[in-house]
Amino acid sequence: MKKLSALWQEFKKFICRGNIVDLSVAVIIGAAFNAIVTSLTNNIIKPVINWLAGGAYGGGLVTMLRPVYTTDAEGTQILDMANSIYIDWGTFIMKIIDFLIIALVLFVIVKVYGGLKNAAETANEKRKKQAEKLIKKLKKRGMSDEDAANAALKQVEAETAEAAEQTPPPKPTAEELLTEIRDLLKANAENKEQ
Repeated sequence: MKKLSALWQEFKKFICRGNIVDLSVAVIIGAAFNAIVTSLTNNIIKPVINWLAGGAYGGGLVTMLRPVYTTDAEGTQILDMANSIYIDWGTFIMKIIDFLIIALVLFVIVKVYGGLKNAAETANEKRKKQAEKLIKKLKKRGMSDEDAANAALKQVEAETAEAAEQTPPPKPTAEELLTEIRDLLKANAENKEQ
C-alpha cells in the first residue's frame, strides 16, 4: 500500500510540474489551430482552386484513372466518385497549403520567442558588464576586490529591486495555483466537519 501511495504522490508531482501543464496547453491549442487551418484550406481555399480549375467531374482537380458510372431514376449516367479510382490533386494541394501555413506560424512563434530570449540574454550581459565596470572603478579608488564586489552587488541589487517595483508581479505557477486550491478545499472540508 505504501508503494502505491508513494507512486500516486510521485504521479501528482509529475502532473503538477509547470512544463507538463504548458505542454498540455500547447497540444490543445495546436489541435485547435490545426482544425482552423484545415477548415480554411478545405472550406475556403480548395473550393476556389477547384472552381478556377474548372471543377472537372464535380470534384475539382482530379485525374480519373477508372471512372465508374451509375444511372439515376431518369436513366441519366452519373459519375460515382465513391467507387471510381482517381487522383485528387486538390486535396494534395490543400495538404501542402496546410503544412505551409502551420510552418509559417511556427516560424513566427520561434522567431518571437528567440527575440525575447536574446533580449533577456542581452540585458543580462549588459548588467554583467556594468557590474564589471563598477568593480574596476571601485578598485581604482582603492577598494579591495571583496569590498568592490560587495559594493557592486549592493548597487545591482538596488537597481534590480527598483526595476522589480516598476514591473507587475509574476503570475503564479500552475503548481502554486493547485497547491492553493488544495489548501482551500482542505480548509473548506474541515469547516464542514465542524
